[in-house]
Amino acid sequence: MSEPIVPVNVETVVVHGRKVVCDGPEGGRHPRVYLTMVDDAAGKPDHVVCPYCSRVFRFGE
Repeated sequence: MSEPIVPVNVETVVVHGRKVVCDGPEGGRHPRVYLTMVDDAAGKPDHVVCPYCSRVFRFGE
């Protein structure tokens, strides 16, 4: 059985909107992507993970 891949040094960014834009970390750019938050069990926006750089965007109030 394989173990899950756990990214190292993943940046977490707190944002105040449901939609975010990510174009990669400094020095390691990737195509600009537009992402929408995933809702939690209560239907509130919670987080989204960039598929290119694994940067985590968390919804904060």
